[in-house]
Formats: sequence, structure tokens, C-alpha cells
Amino acid sequence: MRLADGTVIPADDVLVAIGSLPNTQWLADSGLTVHNGLVCDEYGAAAPGVYGVGDVARWYNPLFDVSMRVEHRTNAAGQGVAVARDLTDPSRRRPFAEVPYFWSDQYDTKLQAYGHLRDHDEALVLNSDRAGRQLLIAYRKDDRLVGVLAIGMSPRTLRAWRAHIAAGSPWTAALTATTAA
Repeated sequence: MRLADGTVIPADDVLVAIGSLPNTQWLADSGLTVHNGLVCDEYGAAAPGVYGVGDVARWYNPLFDVSMRVEHRTNAAGQGVAVARDLTDPSRRRPFAEVPYFWSDQYDTKLQAYGHLRDHDEALVLNSDRAGRQLLIAYRKDDRLVGVLAIGMSPRTLRAWRAHIAAGSPWTAALTATTAA
């Protein structure tokens, strides 16, 4: 593999992760706003009577004060339930302000992430154990814990981290509470 600076690195395989684009071409003449997905409010509404869920929906998540599009089935299922609840019982209507989550099992190693891992101010490596094949990184935006990424860690270990993200815990308090546990 040849890098931009001319350096050559031998490699048997190269993985290029370039992201994905939502299939929104069919919405081109709909009058709906499309920008990296169908633009929706915090309730999943793209327009009166029109809702979007899943990886095509770019919705405002008030928990992180940002519009996001999440490409994981756990998010699609949660959005679908929230929109159905709001449509069938408007008295229970509330914003979809979930902590995004995904996991992937790569052979015998589990990769997990909670929160919003983009546009952060700091990514702090809390555990990097190559021999034990573990990694734990916490993400900060302003003075708040906004995400955590773990490799080779027990799902139980991440429960406290998720709770702090959902609660909007201050960075230092979340670090102190979770690293002391």
C-alpha cells in the first residue's frame, strides 16, 4: 500500500471504511427536506403526518443537542416504537432522545459503542490492554461524557457508562464514578 507521502507499507489485506449514503433519491420530488437522510424533528416527524425512522432518518436528538443519523438496527427499532407510541397515544408523546448503541462480534471479540462519538472535544483512552485484547475510550464534549467505545469488555462493564451518558453527567463526575467501580 502506498501512502500519500510515498511511504510503502506491505499489506496482505486493506480495509477501506468510507461510510454509507442513505437511499433518499426516491424523495427527490417529495417536498421533504433531505440532507444526509430525511430530516426529522425530535419526534421523528419530517412533515405533518410524515415520519422517518431507521438509517434513512436524520433526527434531532435533544440528549446530545445535535441532528444525527444512526445506521444500526437497535436505533431503528427504538425509533419505530417511539413513533408508533406517539401516533397511537399523543398524550404520551415525547422526544426520541436515546443513547445510540451498537455492538459487533468480531470472532471472539466484542466491539460496543454508546453515545455520540462524533464531533467530540476529547477521546480519552482509559484501558489499552493489548495482551488482554481490551480497549476502553471515553468521549467528552464540552464538560460532558457523550460516548464510550469498548473492545473486549463485558456488556455489564458498560452499563454504568451508558447511564452516565443518558443522564448527561459531567465529564469528571462520570470518570470518577465509572473508573472507581
